[in-house]
Amino acid sequence: MPMPSEELQAFNQHARDALKAAFNADYDPIAMRAAREAAPVLELQSTLLPVGEGQVEMRPGAACQRLVVYVAGGGFCFDANDTHRQLIDELASATGSDACLVRYRLAPEHPFPAAYEDVGSAMDHLIAARGAENLAVIADSAGAALVLSVVMARLATGEAPPCRLAFLSALTDLAMTGPSHVANAEADPLFGPQAIIHKAMHYLQGHNPTDPAASPFWGDPSGLPPMLFIVGSTEVMRDDSVRFVDKARASGVDARVSIYEEAPHTFPLLARFPETIAAIGEVGDFLRQAWP
Repeated sequence: MPMPSEELQAFNQHARDALKAAFNADYDPIAMRAAREAAPVLELQSTLLPVGEGQVEMRPGAACQRLVVYVAGGGFCFDANDTHRQLIDELASATGSDACLVRYRLAPEHPFPAAYEDVGSAMDHLIAARGAENLAVIADSAGAALVLSVVMARLATGEAPPCRLAFLSALTDLAMTGPSHVANAEADPLFGPQAIIHKAMHYLQGHNPTDPAASPFWGDPSGLPPMLFIVGSTEVMRDDSVRFVDKARASGVDARVSIYEEAPHTFPLLARFPETIAAIGEVGDFLRQAWP
């Protein structure tokens, strides 16, 4: 792997100095969410469609049948923000497709299985409207757990999956059995394992973390569509991607993981340093292969 860029190294140092302690504290997600919602946001046009208990946020797009769907993570506690919208708009433009974000009920007010059910309802609605062959899904962090669990449940009942899945810093195992949760606890510039524990507790609220509906790593990946995982080498959640890809490949799935040296959690959503640009380009190329 190439050495991390100077821009990325500077971001990592800032994250360690100014952010990591706060991100790993057991803060009140409801209070933090309220503070975030009070901050100014970009005026980005969207159309909100209610689907079950959640929403599908349609972005201005190419008005075609192909659709790129984004499911944000936020530790199951925070909604998508303008950074997610900018990324999905960029990828939709690069692939000549429409774009939308799935908005689901948030923990701790709405614990498991609320978010899982909302993402499932949105997936059912969008596939019925567009066709599975016209749907590609991107998710980051906790959003990856939701998407994979929903798609694997569809496969178990004989329903078609989306044509492609791409994940940024995926969370796949809420039981946290991957070695990187310990091995990278100090090296990760943003998170230690306690950050994942807090979010999992807010979401699961006593539910079994090895239930495949919560942790797709513990389910059967057979039949999943082609998948791309993007992750940083020093993330505590690195092995959530690596181990899931290994398990999927053993089941005959076309899956690969790209590991970026020292890149922080969900780095394609962060400032535009070289690794960010490369990762976004990699995801765009992967999606374009679905729609030549």
